[in-house]
Amino acid sequence: MRFLFIAVVVTLACTDLATAAEPAESDAAVHRTIERGLDFLAKDAVLWRDEHKCVSCHHAALTVWSLREAKLKGYAIDDPLLTELTKWVAESGDGKTGVPRPENIPRAFNEKAVSLAVALAADPQPDAIAEAGVKTLLTTVKGDQTENGSWASWPETRPPMFGHSDERATLFATLALLPAAAANDESAIAGRDKAIRWLVDTPTDNDPQSITMRVVLWRKLERPAAEWQPWVDAIAKRQNADGGWSQTAELASDAWATGQSLYALAAAGFDSHDPVIMRGQGFLVATQRDDGSWPMISRPTKPGGEGSTSLMPITGAGSAWGVLGLVSSAASVSK
Repeated sequence: MRFLFIAVVVTLACTDLATAAEPAESDAAVHRTIERGLDFLAKDAVLWRDEHKCVSCHHAALTVWSLREAKLKGYAIDDPLLTELTKWVAESGDGKTGVPRPENIPRAFNEKAVSLAVALAADPQPDAIAEAGVKTLLTTVKGDQTENGSWASWPETRPPMFGHSDERATLFATLALLPAAAANDESAIAGRDKAIRWLVDTPTDNDPQSITMRVVLWRKLERPAAEWQPWVDAIAKRQNADGGWSQTAELASDAWATGQSLYALAAAGFDSHDPVIMRGQGFLVATQRDDGSWPMISRPTKPGGEGSTSLMPITGAGSAWGVLGLVSSAASVSK
């Protein structure tokens, strides 16, 4: 019996040690995955810029946003490159598209202006160039707001970034206005408040992206938990068996949807070692490719259509969201 007792104690001790080691091992794997993802995003953004000479939502905006949030969380990044990319974004203009608007949507919003403004706003201490860039971009964002307080999305555009959802467009545009509103910009305050009224009065379209960004926005606005907790519960319930999340019920888990879900859950206060968070992180760790990116597919603009033949934009955007999700939900970086 004595030997049996000792054996049980040793077994329990070993089990406790193994259990205690799992979060630490997971944290280390997540940190390595983030570092590889950041390296990919930096190289990919430069490659896109040099090849296409285009300040894009999927590369410029999301890369700057990802690098900035990673730096704020203590990750080592290429500071000169971040400064260079930030300047590139800030000096890119007003973010207006040259594509004619649909006749029935005369104020279809400028996605680029919103995306670039959100990216620049991720810097809590912007320099004069970035401040001027945000001011120019927000002039476009404010001008696109419709009379009812929403922003009108474009029809027949390629999701997820350019999907036809006024709710998603309004959520991101409102996020872009928040820093200016906090700085007492009266027009930004008016636009923010008008948008919030529309969002409160308008039932969600239940798109996963709309749900996640409602959580992010409502948390930034410090709205009561009773308002956003049901959306948090919905996100958790949508987690797939592999630990990831999908853009739609018909699609497999990917880095875009998983990153956004982790980002929203982290905003809602989920701990880095919560089982839901760890499963999501585990999916991203397991599916990251050797170059630091994540595999993505291109969704068609119309049901039954074909996706884009070039996966560079969605791979860059999806990988950026993968990094954002991991950075926001990860344990603190060891100093």
